[in-house]
Amino acid sequence: MSVPPAATGSASAGGLVPVASMATYFDTFRQKLYIRGILGKKNDRSADGRPYGMRKWTRWYVELRGPVLMFWNLLDSQLSAYLEDITAMVDGRVQPGSPEFERTVAHIKNIVTKPNFINITDAACAVVGKLKKRDSVWTLHSSGANRFFMQSVDDRAMNDWVRAMRLACFEATKLYEFYTAALVNERYPAILADARPTEYHVQVRFSGTNEWVPCHMVLDAGKQPTQIAFFSEESPAQLALMKAIRSAYSVFPDSIDLVDNAVIAKFEGDCEIDQSLLPKPDDAESGPELAGQCCPRLRILRPGDLPEPRRDGVGAGRDGQPVQAVWPARGLHARRPAEPQRPVSAA
Repeated sequence: MSVPPAATGSASAGGLVPVASMATYFDTFRQKLYIRGILGKKNDRSADGRPYGMRKWTRWYVELRGPVLMFWNLLDSQLSAYLEDITAMVDGRVQPGSPEFERTVAHIKNIVTKPNFINITDAACAVVGKLKKRDSVWTLHSSGANRFFMQSVDDRAMNDWVRAMRLACFEATKLYEFYTAALVNERYPAILADARPTEYHVQVRFSGTNEWVPCHMVLDAGKQPTQIAFFSEESPAQLALMKAIRSAYSVFPDSIDLVDNAVIAKFEGDCEIDQSLLPKPDDAESGPELAGQCCPRLRILRPGDLPEPRRDGVGAGRDGQPVQAVWPARGLHARRPAEPQRPVSAA
């Protein structure tokens, strides 16, 4: 993936590329092919933690492009004429890049014209290895308390898929950081010149759940490292405490035209969360939970009392009785309350 000039030393004023230029880099990222191949998939839990009604293993041709997993169903009846070629792909006898592989993929895409999608922007994955009678299994959590089991053709492919997923998330984070630097440079050049409020009224969506929770957010810069506490607006109870913050950045919107109205941001760090906020999954399958890897993420809707930028636009916010769990959180987002949350479609 190409790196914005700001990272290599070329610059506009302030040593940063213009915000408008970032659209090109995000477009490149969204089209980047990280990995492709055959995967078995089992829908284990939905976002509310309940088991899926249909929990059988199915086979798919899958591509990871940017932050999106694309699934083409290999059980489509119209693919029966290419069953032998598809079986060779499933068995690993035909490798990506070979003429046979490319020809079969072309047939699949010509017939299955509407693939399914999973957005992995907020996802986490982990190696399982053996699950009952299946080998080379790994898990994917993409939204709320959901969980998918994935099976690769062998252990090497399993590790390749997990690495590719994590790389895609990492590169998305780097792009968001470049974008945030450009945004601050253009819209908030004097943001650190004066004292800023440390308390805000926000709405938060904790990772592991799809509920938006009104919160009172308190920044404590007096502690090293800085901490962010979230309190219930209905009681003095602390809902979450984020500390050891490793990264904070605004999230680029779907279009450059929406930058002035985009107010989503993300904080990454260690987070303590009141477990009463999280759904209690009804597990029918054993498998690793991702507490301690990426499950808690805070999403915050844009508070109305954030400092106004030079033009309309802000970035802030995401990832989420007594605090009981300590999990590393990968992020926290913020946006306008009037803007609806875009649903993530699951394959």
